[in-house]
Amino acid sequence: MISQQSRSIKSGAVPDLLKDGDVFLTKRNFLTALLASVLGAMLLFKSADLGEGIRKGLSVCSYSVIPALFPFMALSVFICKSAAADFFGIILRPATRLLRIPEHCGGVLLSAVIGGYPASAKNINDLVLEGTLDRKTAGRMLCYCVNAGPPFLISAVGIGVFGSIGTGFLLFAAQFFSAVIIAVFVSVFSGEEKDSGIAKPFFRKSSAECAVESVISAAESCFRMCAFIVISFGVLEIAFAGAAFSAFAEKPWLKALFSGFFEVTSGCFASGETGGFSAIVMAGAIASFSGISVILQIAAVTSESGIPLFPFIVSRFFHAVLTAGTLRIFLVFFGGSVETFAVKGGNYEAILSASAPAAVSLLCMTALFLLSVVPPKSEKEPLMLRIKRRFLQKDF
Repeated sequence: MISQQSRSIKSGAVPDLLKDGDVFLTKRNFLTALLASVLGAMLLFKSADLGEGIRKGLSVCSYSVIPALFPFMALSVFICKSAAADFFGIILRPATRLLRIPEHCGGVLLSAVIGGYPASAKNINDLVLEGTLDRKTAGRMLCYCVNAGPPFLISAVGIGVFGSIGTGFLLFAAQFFSAVIIAVFVSVFSGEEKDSGIAKPFFRKSSAECAVESVISAAESCFRMCAFIVISFGVLEIAFAGAAFSAFAEKPWLKALFSGFFEVTSGCFASGETGGFSAIVMAGAIASFSGISVILQIAAVTSESGIPLFPFIVSRFFHAVLTAGTLRIFLVFFGGSVETFAVKGGNYEAILSASAPAAVSLLCMTALFLLSVVPPKSEKEPLMLRIKRRFLQKDF
């Protein structure tokens, strides 16, 4: 009986550990149990540090992450799900041809610019599940579509960390330039045709259904991101309070790199303690790398579709280096404008006053604009002719 169960383990089958009183203890089970025990003891004896870190994480989420990211996440999903995707697919046709991706992925490119980390990955994953995008092309798109959105870089990092809108725009411009370089590189050397999508018809949902789905999807993405931020702040607070990692806490640049390797938000906020242009370069590199927490979120989002993640993981390192180098060049020419656009007052208050109402208003106005521009579908009339006819109407 033992030999049969041993063969079942070798073949990949999961045995009943309690069957016939036999319990199998593998190295994986032992290491997992040991790690859980150590973490449990650490959380028990370091509850004060853990609580302090969690409070910091909740503060960052409530004052900067959610107000800055949630509206734009909802907007990016709405663009990809609604009929607006057809419109932007035509507008961005030159870009999709250059990057050798299907034309209907133009909305995904736009959502990658405005939505941020989890939203663009989810949009790509949905296309694969719908059968309108193959997994290999989706893996290439993850390399340049998973970026920090402008709300995070401009509001949360630029204003919240460095107190400067100009810094936020430099961070966004450098990351965008780096993403374009990676997009062209992986597309040119992909060896695929420009339209590698699976030819399968799909139908757009109504605008009301897309609006509801976009809000729910953005809420799920924000909750997942905030959960990682909170737990990362808590664990890092315990680590820096201990003797093993006390050296990291004493050196701000080392603390920022260590924090950013695991979680992007904590790393960007820690980089603000470094000071000087090096802090801005470090924040840009951390934002482009995205951190282990974001990589795990992308892996969870794409687990059902089976998109290959190895190219995406490798691209994170090149993305960080390219962004850091581009930022350094930008700061040489535009470094003086960083202080010109500085925001006076507390960082968190500036975030609230600058991003939350404006982001919600922008979301509402943009959604209304998209709904009014894209006319109802007609099987006999092309999209551009319908839009032209709508604009020529007197009551528009």
